[in-house]
Amino acid sequence: MLIRNVLPHVALISALLVGGSAQVWGQSLNSSPLLTNRPSLTDDPLFPESASGDEPLAFPSSSPQSDSNSIQWSGYLKNETAFRIKQPRSITKMRNVGYLNATYDFSPSIKGNFTGVAWYDMAYDLFDYDTIAARLARNSDQPLAFLFNLGKDRDSMGMEVRELYVDFLFDNLDIRVGRQFVVWGVLEGVRIVDEVNPVDFRELIMPDLIDYRIPLWTAKFEYFRGDDTWQLLWIPDLHFHKPAPPGSEWELLQRVPGTTEPDSFTLKNSEIGLRYSTYIWNTDVTLSYFYTWDDFPTVFRSLLLNQNEADNPKFLATYTRMNMYGGTFSRQVGDMIVKGEGTYVTGKYFAVIDVDRNRDGFLDNLGEVQSDHIRWGLGLEFNWAGFDIAPGITQWIILDYDIAMVQSRFDNSINLFIRKDFAQSGILFEILAIRFVNQRETYLNPAWTFRLTDHFNVTLGANFFSGASSQFGVLSNQIGQPTVLDQRSQFVGNFHDNDRVYINFKYMF
Repeated sequence: MLIRNVLPHVALISALLVGGSAQVWGQSLNSSPLLTNRPSLTDDPLFPESASGDEPLAFPSSSPQSDSNSIQWSGYLKNETAFRIKQPRSITKMRNVGYLNATYDFSPSIKGNFTGVAWYDMAYDLFDYDTIAARLARNSDQPLAFLFNLGKDRDSMGMEVRELYVDFLFDNLDIRVGRQFVVWGVLEGVRIVDEVNPVDFRELIMPDLIDYRIPLWTAKFEYFRGDDTWQLLWIPDLHFHKPAPPGSEWELLQRVPGTTEPDSFTLKNSEIGLRYSTYIWNTDVTLSYFYTWDDFPTVFRSLLLNQNEADNPKFLATYTRMNMYGGTFSRQVGDMIVKGEGTYVTGKYFAVIDVDRNRDGFLDNLGEVQSDHIRWGLGLEFNWAGFDIAPGITQWIILDYDIAMVQSRFDNSINLFIRKDFAQSGILFEILAIRFVNQRETYLNPAWTFRLTDHFNVTLGANFFSGASSQFGVLSNQIGQPTVLDQRSQFVGNFHDNDRVYINFKYMF
């Protein structure tokens, strides 16, 4: 059977989500800049309409205006249906979603906000779980006994309070206390400086940004003086990246059994953030510091090397502290907007494999090496021939590099977002393309949204993946002799058989 090495795979995903191709689900995920969704052009003078999040088309609420002491309601009802176009072909999602937002002004200086969501996926009631997950096709090299014993967790139904906070507004000070999201980056969808909220990978990187981030109980203080703003975050609520349900079609990495987690809601384990923003030389500039936890576990492992028979490692997974020193800028140059961000990170661990320099027979450093690294990204936004165009590039650089690391020293990705609004016909076209250079992988997401009324739209789209699958560990034959596999960490390439088309119906109120 195939004995998998969980650690390096986690490293790759971590890099893909955080800054490059190795930042999505572990150390691999924490090392590369990944565009996780369509960029938001909402606040840019060139692109006044929203193009990201769960509200690509924003319409005014149908609720009547009322005095400040009444509850203001808004929300939507949505159906998301997806069909996998490769074998085994199947409808893989029929999710019905209800989203509700309520605001209430207790007084001119005290305001409350609530956001909740509930969903139910009918696909699991109508279609076979193994067909939806495509596990037999994706794991054809595994013994049937192994496949049939895999977990069958479902993301079929649930409800969640997404936001619940109170704002206290003073002359030069705003305080927000409660369950909330905090966004620090300027490159929308790219996790370089924007590491405050962990993310949910139940559908890889495809969910809308409003569904992608995990909210945290946070106290946020903002002090204003002229063009300067000082922000302080205290986050006692500890949550980490959430992988896709075990056995689902988007499963890539899972938590290692016995992973040690720090206690939540303690002063010692709290996360602290500081951010200064100003406007200088016609440029919006921020500087930040974040004392945080790595949202991917560091999977230390005790592994005896050079055995005649494959030996399962002993995992000692835990979460570790990191320091992030970051900065961003945004400036209009002619008809373009230039944006950039970067961060210097200390305390991050990177997985290593097959190294025993002290010759004690065991994997060195329990399979993890700590090294400082740099993440940076640069993007442009401009309009050409009526098309909103936003190209970007991101990179992770490991400074004290060890050739035994699973992740590359330089981890690069490039992305391109194009949007065209055919206002007279009520059609919005968008396409997002991401190229993970080191992994030679590509993700494409074209979408057409048809505005049928002011409150109802239909979106037709597709998700395409190209690249190779990950490969770790050794393959044991029938007589027990191990065959070492080529070690390869991949991200979206693991889902090259999961290409799908989808249709979304959304009613907003």
